[in-house]
Amino acid sequence: MRPGTRLARLPGSVLLTRPAPRRSPWRQVLLSIVVTNLLLVFLALVIYLGRHAGT
Repeated sequence: MRPGTRLARLPGSVLLTRPAPRRSPWRQVLLSIVVTNLLLVFLALVIYLGRHAGT
């Protein structure tokens, strides 16, 4: 098991365990932006490591 899979399941579990408050929609937007940034960084790392592992 790689630590990446456990990290990928973290945002989903956080979203499931704690309900999003209806009175503050900006918090959900901020959370989505953070999650998307984490996914982009993860994808960049995978591509970067994949390219360097091939050589």
